[in-house]
Amino acid sequence: MSNPRKRSVEEEENSIPQGISKPKKQNDTETKNRELTTVLVKNLPKSANQTKMHKFFQDCGIINHIDIVDSNDKKSRLARLEFSTFLEASSALTKTFKKVGPNNIIEVTSLHGCTIWMTNFPPSFEAKNIRQLIQDETGMIVVSIRLPSLKYNSNRRFAYIDLCSKEDAQSVIQNLNNMDLNGYKLVVKISNPSDRSKRTDLSTIERREIIIRNLNPMTLTEEKLRNHFGECGEIERITIPHRQRENVESFHNGCAFIVFSTATQANNALELNKSEFLGREISVGLADKKPYLERKEVKRLLHSKNTKELARIISLYPLSDRVTKSNIKSFLHETFPNRSVGDEMEDIYLVSDKNGAFIILKDEKLAGIYLMGLNMKMFHNKVIHCGTVNDLKGNANGIHLDKKQNNNNNNKINTIEKKPSKDILKAPAGLEKEQSQKKLSNDDFRRMFLGK
Repeated sequence: MSNPRKRSVEEEENSIPQGISKPKKQNDTETKNRELTTVLVKNLPKSANQTKMHKFFQDCGIINHIDIVDSNDKKSRLARLEFSTFLEASSALTKTFKKVGPNNIIEVTSLHGCTIWMTNFPPSFEAKNIRQLIQDETGMIVVSIRLPSLKYNSNRRFAYIDLCSKEDAQSVIQNLNNMDLNGYKLVVKISNPSDRSKRTDLSTIERREIIIRNLNPMTLTEEKLRNHFGECGEIERITIPHRQRENVESFHNGCAFIVFSTATQANNALELNKSEFLGREISVGLADKKPYLERKEVKRLLHSKNTKELARIISLYPLSDRVTKSNIKSFLHETFPNRSVGDEMEDIYLVSDKNGAFIILKDEKLAGIYLMGLNMKMFHNKVIHCGTVNDLKGNANGIHLDKKQNNNNNNKINTIEKKPSKDILKAPAGLEKEQSQKKLSNDDFRRMFLGK
Protein backbone atom coordinates (compact mmCIF):
# COMPACT_ATOMS: atom_id res chain seq x y z
CA MET A 1 0.00 0.00 0.00
CA SER A 2 1.40 3.40 -0.96
CA ASN A 3 2.24 6.00 1.66
CA PRO A 4 -0.36 8.74 2.20
CA ARG A 5 0.49 11.85 0.25
CA LYS A 6 1.82 14.74 2.31
CA ARG A 7 -0.23 17.87 2.57
CA SER A 8 1.10 20.72 0.46
CA VAL A 9 0.80 24.50 0.58
CA GLU A 10 -1.56 24.39 -2.40
CA GLU A 11 -3.96 22.05 -0.59
CA GLU A 12 -4.02 24.30 2.47
CA GLU A 13 -6.15 26.90 0.71
CA ASN A 14 -8.93 24.37 0.32
CA SER A 15 -8.85 23.43 4.00
CA ILE A 16 -11.69 25.70 5.11
CA PRO A 17 -10.53 29.26 4.38
CA GLN A 18 -12.52 30.68 7.26
CA GLY A 19 -10.23 28.82 9.64
CA ILE A 20 -12.78 26.35 10.99
CA SER A 21 -10.71 23.67 12.70
CA LYS A 22 -11.21 20.03 11.87
CA PRO A 23 -12.36 17.59 14.56
CA LYS A 24 -9.48 15.92 16.33
CA LYS A 25 -8.84 12.23 16.17
CA GLN A 26 -9.61 10.24 19.26
CA ASN A 27 -6.00 9.30 19.87
CA ASP A 28 -4.64 12.86 19.52
CA THR A 29 -4.60 13.43 23.28
CA GLU A 30 -2.92 10.11 23.94
CA THR A 31 -0.14 10.61 21.42
CA LYS A 32 0.59 14.16 22.58
CA ASN A 33 0.42 13.51 26.34
CA ARG A 34 4.04 12.43 26.61
CA GLU A 35 4.13 12.92 30.37
CA LEU A 36 2.23 9.65 30.89
CA THR A 37 4.43 7.65 28.51
CA THR A 38 7.84 9.00 29.56
CA VAL A 39 10.19 8.12 32.42
CA LEU A 40 13.31 9.70 33.91
CA VAL A 41 16.31 7.56 34.79
CA LYS A 42 18.75 9.02 37.35
CA ASN A 43 22.22 8.10 38.65
CA LEU A 44 23.44 6.50 35.43
CA PRO A 45 27.19 5.96 34.97
CA LYS A 46 29.18 8.42 32.85
CA SER A 47 29.45 5.76 30.14
CA ALA A 48 25.67 5.64 29.62
CA ASN A 49 24.51 6.36 26.07
CA GLN A 50 21.42 5.88 23.91
CA THR A 51 22.47 2.45 22.68
CA LYS A 52 23.00 1.10 26.21
CA MET A 53 19.73 2.63 27.45
CA HIS A 54 17.81 1.11 24.56
CA LYS A 55 19.28 -2.31 25.26
CA PHE A 56 18.57 -2.07 29.00
CA PHE A 57 14.89 -1.03 28.58
CA GLN A 58 13.98 -2.78 25.32
CA ASP A 59 12.05 -5.52 27.13
CA CYS A 60 9.63 -2.89 28.50
CA GLY A 61 8.25 -1.88 25.11
CA ILE A 62 8.80 0.34 22.07
CA ILE A 63 11.06 3.31 22.85
CA ASN A 64 10.26 6.32 20.67
CA HIS A 65 12.97 8.68 21.86
CA ILE A 66 15.90 8.88 24.29
CA ASP A 67 17.60 12.01 25.70
CA ILE A 68 20.72 11.85 27.87
CA VAL A 69 22.26 14.73 29.86
CA ASP A 70 24.94 15.11 32.52
CA SER A 71 24.11 15.78 36.17
CA ASN A 72 25.12 19.11 37.72
CA ASP A 73 28.22 17.63 39.37
CA LYS A 74 29.16 15.83 36.11
CA LYS A 75 29.64 12.59 38.08
CA SER A 76 26.59 10.79 36.68
CA ARG A 77 24.06 11.05 33.86
CA LEU A 78 20.27 11.25 33.47
CA ALA A 79 18.11 9.80 30.71
CA ARG A 80 14.64 10.58 29.42
CA LEU A 81 12.90 7.62 27.73
CA GLU A 82 9.68 8.11 25.81
CA PHE A 83 7.62 4.93 25.27
CA SER A 84 4.67 4.29 22.97
CA THR A 85 2.09 3.60 25.69
CA PHE A 86 1.42 4.24 29.36
CA LEU A 87 1.69 0.52 30.17
CA GLU A 88 5.17 0.33 28.63
CA ALA A 89 6.29 3.33 30.69
CA SER A 90 4.83 1.69 33.81
CA SER A 91 6.83 -1.43 33.03
CA ALA A 92 10.02 0.66 32.89
CA LEU A 93 9.36 1.90 36.44
CA THR A 94 10.05 -1.65 37.70
CA LYS A 95 13.70 -1.17 36.72
CA THR A 96 14.26 1.26 39.60
CA PHE A 97 17.00 0.24 42.09
CA LYS A 98 18.56 -1.97 39.43
CA LYS A 99 22.34 -1.91 39.09
CA VAL A 100 23.78 -0.35 35.94
CA GLY A 101 27.52 -0.35 35.48
CA PRO A 102 29.94 -1.21 38.28
CA ASN A 103 28.39 0.72 41.20
CA ASN A 104 25.38 2.73 39.99
CA ILE A 105 21.95 1.97 41.47
CA ILE A 106 19.47 3.73 39.19
CA GLU A 107 16.19 5.45 40.04
CA VAL A 108 13.35 5.38 37.50
CA THR A 109 10.47 7.83 37.97
CA SER A 110 7.51 9.08 35.94
CA LEU A 111 7.86 12.39 34.08
CA HIS A 112 4.39 13.47 35.24
CA GLY A 113 4.52 16.94 36.82
CA CYS A 114 8.08 17.60 35.64
CA THR A 115 7.19 19.31 32.34
CA ILE A 116 6.65 23.05 32.01
CA TRP A 117 5.10 25.04 29.18
CA MET A 118 6.79 28.32 28.25
CA THR A 119 5.62 30.96 25.78
CA ASN A 120 6.10 34.64 24.81
CA PHE A 121 9.88 34.42 24.84
CA PRO A 122 11.68 36.61 22.24
CA PRO A 123 11.10 35.40 18.65
CA SER A 124 14.85 34.98 18.13
CA PHE A 125 15.09 32.39 20.93
CA GLU A 126 16.11 28.83 20.06
CA ALA A 127 16.29 25.74 22.27
CA LYS A 128 19.87 26.59 23.31
CA ASN A 129 18.77 30.05 24.49
CA ILE A 130 15.94 28.59 26.59
CA ARG A 131 18.27 26.01 28.11
CA GLN A 132 20.86 28.68 28.95
CA LEU A 133 18.21 30.97 30.47
CA ILE A 134 16.96 28.25 32.84
CA GLN A 135 20.46 27.20 33.86
CA ASP A 136 21.61 30.79 34.46
CA GLU A 137 18.51 31.85 36.44
CA THR A 138 17.79 28.67 38.42
CA GLY A 139 20.73 26.28 38.05
CA MET A 140 18.30 23.48 37.16
CA ILE A 141 19.11 20.73 34.66
CA VAL A 142 17.05 20.78 31.47
CA VAL A 143 16.49 17.22 30.28
CA SER A 144 14.81 18.07 26.98
CA ILE A 145 13.15 20.92 25.06
CA ARG A 146 10.48 20.43 22.39
CA LEU A 147 9.59 23.24 19.99
CA PRO A 148 6.52 23.15 17.71
CA SER A 149 6.56 22.51 13.98
CA LEU A 150 5.96 25.69 11.96
CA LYS A 151 4.75 23.85 8.88
CA TYR A 152 1.22 25.24 8.88
CA ASN A 153 1.68 28.21 11.24
CA SER A 154 4.95 30.13 11.11
CA ASN A 155 3.96 32.27 14.12
CA ARG A 156 3.80 29.55 16.78
CA ARG A 157 6.16 30.30 19.67
CA PHE A 158 6.15 28.05 22.71
CA ALA A 159 8.17 25.19 24.19
CA TYR A 160 7.68 22.13 26.37
CA ILE A 161 10.59 21.72 28.79
CA ASP A 162 11.30 18.60 30.85
CA LEU A 163 13.01 19.03 34.24
CA CYS A 164 14.40 16.44 36.66
CA SER A 165 11.69 16.68 39.32
CA LYS A 166 8.41 18.36 40.26
CA GLU A 167 10.33 20.60 42.67
CA ASP A 168 12.65 21.74 39.87
CA ALA A 169 9.65 22.52 37.66
CA GLN A 170 8.01 24.64 40.40
CA SER A 171 11.29 26.45 41.03
CA VAL A 172 11.64 27.40 37.36
CA ILE A 173 8.04 28.68 37.31
CA GLN A 174 8.61 30.83 40.40
CA ASN A 175 11.80 32.33 38.97
CA LEU A 176 10.83 32.84 35.33
CA ASN A 177 7.06 33.38 35.12
CA ASN A 178 6.27 37.05 34.35
CA MET A 179 9.97 37.81 33.84
CA ASP A 180 10.60 40.69 31.42
CA LEU A 181 12.98 39.49 28.73
CA ASN A 182 13.93 42.07 26.11
CA GLY A 183 10.46 43.57 26.30
CA TYR A 184 8.66 40.20 26.30
CA LYS A 185 6.83 39.02 29.43
CA LEU A 186 7.49 35.29 29.88
CA VAL A 187 4.61 32.93 30.61
CA VAL A 188 5.68 29.72 32.37
CA LYS A 189 3.22 27.09 33.66
CA ILE A 190 3.09 23.42 34.55
CA SER A 191 2.15 21.50 31.40
CA ASN A 192 -1.37 20.14 31.68
CA PRO A 193 -2.80 18.80 28.39
CA SER A 194 -6.25 18.36 29.96
CA ASP A 195 -6.42 22.06 30.92
CA ARG A 196 -5.40 23.84 27.76
CA SER A 197 -5.70 27.61 27.55
CA LYS A 198 -8.40 29.09 25.36
CA ARG A 199 -7.12 29.63 21.84
CA THR A 200 -6.03 33.21 21.19
CA ASP A 201 -7.40 32.99 17.64
CA LEU A 202 -10.77 31.54 18.67
CA SER A 203 -12.63 34.73 17.74
CA THR A 204 -11.13 34.60 14.24
CA ILE A 205 -12.06 30.94 13.82
CA GLU A 206 -15.64 31.66 14.94
CA ARG A 207 -15.82 34.65 12.54
CA ARG A 208 -16.46 37.12 15.38
CA GLU A 209 -13.51 39.40 14.61
CA ILE A 210 -13.45 42.24 12.09
CA ILE A 211 -10.59 44.33 10.69
CA ILE A 212 -11.03 48.02 9.93
CA ARG A 213 -8.63 49.62 7.42
CA ASN A 214 -7.85 53.13 6.17
CA LEU A 215 -8.08 54.64 9.65
CA ASN A 216 -6.41 57.91 10.63
CA PRO A 217 -3.70 56.90 13.17
CA MET A 218 -3.31 60.50 14.41
CA THR A 219 -6.86 60.72 15.82
CA LEU A 220 -7.67 57.03 16.36
CA THR A 221 -8.62 55.82 19.86
CA GLU A 222 -10.35 52.74 21.28
CA GLU A 223 -13.11 54.93 22.69
CA LYS A 224 -13.93 56.39 19.26
CA LEU A 225 -14.02 52.91 17.72
CA ARG A 226 -16.31 51.68 20.49
CA ASN A 227 -18.70 54.59 19.94
CA HIS A 228 -18.80 54.00 16.18
CA PHE A 229 -19.21 50.18 16.26
CA GLY A 230 -20.97 49.75 19.63
CA GLU A 231 -24.43 49.79 18.02
CA CYS A 232 -23.55 46.58 16.11
CA GLY A 233 -23.35 44.45 19.25
CA GLU A 234 -21.40 43.67 22.41
CA ILE A 235 -17.68 44.35 21.93
CA GLU A 236 -15.31 41.98 23.74
CA ARG A 237 -12.00 43.49 22.70
CA ILE A 238 -10.51 46.28 20.57
CA THR A 239 -6.91 45.99 19.38
CA ILE A 240 -4.81 48.71 17.78
CA PRO A 241 -1.42 47.28 16.62
CA HIS A 242 1.40 48.16 19.01
CA ARG A 243 3.77 49.39 16.28
CA GLN A 244 1.07 51.65 14.87
CA ARG A 245 0.26 53.04 18.33
CA GLU A 246 3.91 53.74 19.17
CA ASN A 247 4.88 55.20 15.75
CA VAL A 248 1.81 57.16 14.71
CA GLU A 249 3.72 59.44 12.35
CA SER A 250 5.10 56.47 10.37
CA PHE A 251 1.62 55.21 9.41
CA HIS A 252 -0.62 56.99 6.94
CA ASN A 253 -3.30 54.28 6.73
CA GLY A 254 -3.99 52.68 10.08
CA CYS A 255 -5.98 49.58 11.02
CA ALA A 256 -7.69 48.08 14.06
CA PHE A 257 -9.36 44.82 15.13
CA ILE A 258 -12.66 44.45 16.98
CA VAL A 259 -13.93 41.19 18.53
CA PHE A 260 -17.70 40.85 19.06
CA SER A 261 -19.55 38.36 21.26
CA THR A 262 -21.24 36.60 18.32
CA ALA A 263 -20.69 36.10 14.60
CA THR A 264 -24.06 37.77 13.92
CA GLN A 265 -22.86 40.95 15.60
CA ALA A 266 -19.65 40.88 13.53
CA ASN A 267 -21.76 40.54 10.37
CA ASN A 268 -23.79 43.55 11.51
CA ALA A 269 -20.55 45.55 11.65
CA LEU A 270 -19.87 44.73 7.99
CA GLU A 271 -22.74 47.07 7.14
CA LEU A 272 -20.41 49.94 8.10
CA ASN A 273 -18.04 49.11 5.24
CA LYS A 274 -17.32 52.27 3.20
CA SER A 275 -18.86 54.44 5.91
CA GLU A 276 -17.17 57.67 7.03
CA PHE A 277 -15.17 57.61 10.25
CA LEU A 278 -12.85 60.38 11.48
CA GLY A 279 -12.99 62.07 8.09
CA ARG A 280 -12.12 58.95 6.05
CA GLU A 281 -14.01 56.26 4.17
CA ILE A 282 -13.13 53.06 6.04
CA SER A 283 -12.97 49.45 4.89
CA VAL A 284 -14.56 46.82 7.16
CA GLY A 285 -14.18 43.06 6.67
CA LEU A 286 -13.94 39.79 8.59
CA ALA A 287 -10.43 39.06 9.87
CA ASP A 288 -8.65 35.97 8.56
CA LYS A 289 -6.07 34.00 10.45
CA LYS A 290 -2.54 35.22 9.68
CA PRO A 291 -1.18 31.70 8.96
CA TYR A 292 -3.86 31.19 6.31
CA LEU A 293 -3.07 34.54 4.69
CA GLU A 294 0.64 33.75 4.64
CA ARG A 295 0.09 30.34 3.04
CA LYS A 296 -2.14 31.98 0.45
CA GLU A 297 0.63 34.46 -0.40
CA VAL A 298 3.22 31.65 -0.62
CA LYS A 299 0.97 29.79 -3.04
CA ARG A 300 0.65 32.92 -5.17
CA LEU A 301 4.43 33.38 -5.31
CA LEU A 302 4.98 29.73 -6.24
CA HIS A 303 2.70 30.15 -9.26
CA SER A 304 3.61 33.74 -10.14
CA LYS A 305 4.67 34.53 -13.72
CA ASN A 306 5.67 38.11 -12.88
CA THR A 307 9.40 38.08 -13.72
CA LYS A 308 9.96 41.53 -12.20
CA GLU A 309 8.50 40.38 -8.89
CA LEU A 310 10.32 37.03 -8.90
CA ALA A 311 13.67 38.70 -9.68
CA ARG A 312 13.83 40.20 -6.18
CA ILE A 313 12.90 36.99 -4.34
CA ILE A 314 15.52 34.45 -3.26
CA SER A 315 14.97 31.04 -1.68
CA LEU A 316 16.84 29.16 1.06
CA TYR A 317 16.81 25.37 1.32
CA PRO A 318 16.87 22.81 2.88
CA LEU A 319 15.47 24.10 6.19
CA SER A 320 13.90 22.31 9.15
CA ASP A 321 10.21 22.99 9.80
CA ARG A 322 11.29 24.31 13.22
CA VAL A 323 13.39 27.16 11.80
CA THR A 324 11.68 30.49 12.55
CA LYS A 325 11.67 33.78 10.67
CA SER A 326 13.72 35.28 13.50
CA ASN A 327 16.33 32.55 13.07
CA ILE A 328 16.63 33.47 9.40
CA LYS A 329 16.84 37.20 10.20
CA SER A 330 19.66 36.55 12.69
CA PHE A 331 21.44 34.45 10.08
CA LEU A 332 21.20 37.32 7.57
CA HIS A 333 22.61 39.82 10.08
CA GLU A 334 25.51 37.47 10.88
CA THR A 335 26.26 36.86 7.19
CA PHE A 336 26.03 40.55 6.22
CA PRO A 337 27.26 42.47 9.30
CA ASN A 338 28.03 45.61 7.27
CA ARG A 339 24.65 45.82 5.51
CA SER A 340 21.33 47.28 6.67
CA VAL A 341 19.44 44.00 6.38
CA GLY A 342 16.26 45.40 7.94
CA ASP A 343 16.07 48.18 5.36
CA GLU A 344 17.00 46.01 2.37
CA MET A 345 14.58 43.17 3.11
CA GLU A 346 10.79 43.41 2.82
CA ASP A 347 9.60 40.08 4.22
CA ILE A 348 10.31 36.40 4.90
CA TYR A 349 7.90 33.55 4.15
CA LEU A 350 8.42 29.98 5.37
CA VAL A 351 7.71 27.33 2.72
CA SER A 352 7.86 24.35 5.05
CA ASP A 353 6.27 21.75 2.77
CA LYS A 354 9.17 22.37 0.37
CA ASN A 355 11.71 22.57 3.22
CA GLY A 356 12.66 26.15 2.46
CA ALA A 357 11.91 29.86 2.76
CA PHE A 358 11.47 32.92 0.56
CA ILE A 359 13.32 36.17 1.28
CA ILE A 360 11.87 39.21 -0.48
CA LEU A 361 14.37 42.01 -1.12
CA LYS A 362 13.79 45.62 -2.16
CA ASP A 363 15.14 45.17 -5.69
CA GLU A 364 16.79 42.77 -8.13
CA LYS A 365 20.33 44.02 -7.44
CA LEU A 366 20.03 43.25 -3.72
CA ALA A 367 18.63 39.81 -4.53
CA GLY A 368 21.80 39.05 -6.49
CA ILE A 369 24.05 40.23 -3.66
CA TYR A 370 22.23 38.17 -1.03
CA LEU A 371 22.03 35.11 -3.30
CA MET A 372 25.80 34.99 -3.82
CA GLY A 373 26.51 35.71 -0.14
CA LEU A 374 24.17 33.04 1.27
CA ASN A 375 24.70 30.13 -1.11
CA MET A 376 26.55 27.16 0.43
CA LYS A 377 26.70 28.74 3.91
CA MET A 378 26.36 26.72 7.12
CA PHE A 379 23.04 27.25 8.93
CA HIS A 380 21.77 25.08 11.80
CA ASN A 381 24.48 22.49 11.07
CA LYS A 382 23.46 22.24 7.40
CA VAL A 383 24.97 23.53 4.18
CA ILE A 384 22.13 25.50 2.62
CA HIS A 385 21.50 26.49 -0.98
CA CYS A 386 20.30 29.89 -2.08
CA GLY A 387 18.52 30.33 -5.40
CA THR A 388 15.37 31.56 -7.09
CA VAL A 389 11.73 30.64 -6.53
CA ASN A 390 12.00 28.09 -9.33
CA ASP A 391 15.14 26.62 -7.75
CA LEU A 392 13.17 25.81 -4.58
CA LYS A 393 10.34 24.30 -6.63
CA GLY A 394 12.83 22.30 -8.70
CA ASN A 395 14.67 21.07 -5.62
CA ALA A 396 11.46 19.70 -4.09
CA ASN A 397 10.47 18.10 -7.39
CA GLY A 398 13.97 16.77 -7.94
CA ILE A 399 13.78 14.63 -4.81
CA HIS A 400 10.82 12.72 -6.22
CA LEU A 401 12.44 12.56 -9.65
CA ASP A 402 15.59 10.97 -8.27
CA LYS A 403 13.56 8.33 -6.44
CA LYS A 404 11.65 7.52 -9.60
CA GLN A 405 14.85 7.27 -11.62
CA ASN A 406 16.42 5.00 -9.00
CA ASN A 407 13.41 2.70 -9.12
CA ASN A 408 13.62 2.53 -12.90
CA ASN A 409 17.32 1.71 -12.72
CA ASN A 410 16.67 -1.08 -10.22
CA ASN A 411 14.25 -2.73 -12.67
CA LYS A 412 16.83 -2.88 -15.46
CA ILE A 413 18.58 -6.15 -16.33
CA ASN A 414 22.24 -6.06 -15.33
CA THR A 415 24.34 -5.76 -18.46
CA ILE A 416 27.97 -4.94 -19.16
CA GLU A 417 28.10 -1.67 -20.98
CA LYS A 418 30.85 -1.13 -23.50
CA LYS A 419 32.74 2.11 -22.93
CA PRO A 420 32.62 4.53 -25.87
CA SER A 421 35.86 5.09 -27.71
CA LYS A 422 37.99 8.17 -27.13
CA ASP A 423 37.13 9.44 -30.60
CA ILE A 424 33.43 9.43 -29.76
CA LEU A 425 33.99 11.20 -26.43
CA LYS A 426 36.06 13.93 -28.05
CA ALA A 427 33.96 16.89 -29.21
CA PRO A 428 34.48 18.31 -32.71
CA ALA A 429 37.04 21.12 -32.77
CA GLY A 430 34.54 23.74 -33.94
CA LEU A 431 31.98 22.84 -31.26
CA GLU A 432 34.62 22.81 -28.52
CA LYS A 433 35.75 26.30 -29.51
CA GLU A 434 32.16 27.55 -29.60
CA GLN A 435 31.41 26.17 -26.12
CA SER A 436 34.55 27.74 -24.64
CA GLN A 437 33.49 31.11 -25.97
CA LYS A 438 30.11 30.82 -24.19
CA LYS A 439 31.60 30.26 -20.71
CA LEU A 440 30.91 33.14 -18.32
CA SER A 441 33.66 34.69 -16.21
CA ASN A 442 33.37 36.08 -12.69
CA ASP A 443 33.14 39.57 -14.19
CA ASP A 444 30.16 38.44 -16.27
CA PHE A 445 28.36 37.25 -13.12
CA ARG A 446 29.11 40.53 -11.34
CA ARG A 447 27.63 42.48 -14.23
CA MET A 448 24.54 40.24 -14.24
CA PHE A 449 23.81 40.49 -10.51
CA LEU A 450 25.37 43.79 -9.44
CA GLY A 451 24.94 45.80 -12.60
CA LYS A 452 28.66 46.67 -12.67
